[in-house]
Formats: sequence, structure tokens, C-alpha cells
Amino acid sequence: MTAVEEISEDPELPIKMATMSQIESFSPPIYASYCSKNGAVCIDRLSKYKKLVGPMSMISKIEDSQITVLYESGEAGLKLPAFLVQSEFAFLIGIIRKATKLDIKPTSIIMEELPDSNAFRDFAGTELIRGNVNAISFSKVDLNEPFVSYNKSMWSYFEPELNKRLSELDVDDSVSARVRSALAELLPGGSGSIEDVATKLGTTKRTLQRKLSEEGTTFQKQLNSTREVMALHYVKNTDMNTNDIAYLLGYAEVNSLLRAFAIWTGKSLTEFKKSD
Repeated sequence: MTAVEEISEDPELPIKMATMSQIESFSPPIYASYCSKNGAVCIDRLSKYKKLVGPMSMISKIEDSQITVLYESGEAGLKLPAFLVQSEFAFLIGIIRKATKLDIKPTSIIMEELPDSNAFRDFAGTELIRGNVNAISFSKVDLNEPFVSYNKSMWSYFEPELNKRLSELDVDDSVSARVRSALAELLPGGSGSIEDVATKLGTTKRTLQRKLSEEGTTFQKQLNSTREVMALHYVKNTDMNTNDIAYLLGYAEVNSLLRAFAIWTGKSLTEFKKSD
């Protein structure tokens, strides 16, 4: 049982978390998938960029009349928590329903561990089967329904950056790299604590600290590094003011950004802009 499950006794929590308002805007890979032409393309994009979101993989299998998606842990021998599986399935069902404005139901759901209540089954509209995999299937007909959220221009905007981040992750598959990738997504949304990152990576604060220590680094060092890279990007490539940059980097006060920037570059932010 995960820490979230232990704290909450609400059987609908995975559904509420996965289908909350505007969840598609929380992450570039997810938003890019929401902009897809249909459910089939959405699943394809989610499968490709899943490891930018968390340490798990989505493997899609095209069959005669349906498409099945297998969810597996990113670490060999590690079983996905039941709460996480429910959340992932609920998210996929929810985003397809929201994007098509249709009450699409999976044709099959197989889970290694079935939920205790009927809340998830009622939400999915499909009987749950216990098995040795975590898999969800949809009919090809349903997945070919057009997305009302289809936006080719936004996909053209996101694709190069997502591919760049994916290639960087392939080159550097360390925990540190995953932490930096998570922070790059979390900071602009007002999050960025070690607890936030641990949750996003599907682990605990203590485990994350231990793995970073094994790599000879700390969470604070990775946070500072990520903020430095993002700050330089914003200053060099955008016209954003200092207040906006501070907010996007998770600083409560502008002065905190100014002090950090001087340490990173040896110059004040104003001096840096003039010399750049």
C-alpha cells in the first residue's frame, strides 16, 4: 500500500486525482497527447513520452479489433502499486472521454491487484479481471473517434522539445536526470519540493534521497542546477520580466532569484542581459 492510500480511505481518490479539472495542462507530454487527432494517436504519444512523466512504461499492442496498453514498472522486478495502476487507467479513460466528449468504455481491464471497492469498476464501466499484468484495452472504433481538442499547431510546437528531452533521458538515465526532468515540469506549476518530485517519480522521499546520495549528489543540488538552466533559458530566449521568471522557478521572492543568479553567473541579472 502506498503512503497516499494509507492516508486516504476514499476509494474514489485515484479517479478524482486522475480526472481533475485541467489535468491535461499539468505536463507537456500529457498536453501534447491531449492535442492528438484521436485516441489511437494519443496512446501512441503517451507510450513514447511516458518516461518523461514517471518511471514506468506503456506498451501498446495493436490487435484485430482493439488496442491493448500494458503498464510496467521502469525498474526490473518492481511491482506497480495498485493505487498507481488505478490512477493511470482512470487518467487514460478520462482523457479519451474528455477529448471525444463521448462516454467511451474500455473493452477489457486486467489488473494484478483488484481494488477493494466497486468505485473504479463503476467509473470504467467494465468488469475488472485479475491477472499477472496490468493492461487496458479499447476498441479501434472508439479510438478512431476524433478528438475535439485536436491541435496540430500545438503538437508542432511541443514535438521538438519532447524529442530533445527524450534523447537526453536516453543518454543520461540516472536518477539525477529524472529529478531534473521532473523539476522542469513541476516548478512552473508552483511545485518543486522533494515530496512533489518523489510522488511524480513513483517513489518515496527517503528512497529518492538515498538514490541521489549513491550518485554523489543531493536534491538541493539538482534543484539549483535545474533552476540555473531554466533561468538562463528564460533570460536569453524570452522577454519575461524578473517577477515572472522568479514565479516560474518556484521562488517566493524576487530577491531570492537575483541572489542565486549572481552566484550562478557572477553578474547581476541586469548586467547579464546587457552583456549577452
